[in-house]
Amino acid sequence: MDTAQFVDALKSECRDSAVSGCVEDYKNPPGRRPDTKLLEISQWFNSLAASDREMVMRAMADAADATLFGVLCVLDGVRTIECSGEKSNFHLVAETDGTKSIISPTQVFLHDIYKGL
Repeated sequence: MDTAQFVDALKSECRDSAVSGCVEDYKNPPGRRPDTKLLEISQWFNSLAASDREMVMRAMADAADATLFGVLCVLDGVRTIECSGEKSNFHLVAETDGTKSIISPTQVFLHDIYKGL
């Protein structure tokens, strides 16, 4: 797995599936006794006009984009998460069948790759 594949996989398997999974749960809450909070959201979501539901899904996708972008900025070292003023350096390596690929840090920032998708 290379850096671009990693970022693309995060987009499809985390961002996209989180949004679509939440929407499916809102449309039809799973389980025998869904959580009360989920039932409230479901009732509200299902009462919306189709165009309003689409707008909610767009807003959810924007929130997921902002979250993933922020995490990638942290991994890239351009956003700190420490309160102490010290900055951590993150190193991410993918290993498959004994072959290691450096995902981060590289010459190209992960968050820049994400914005290019």
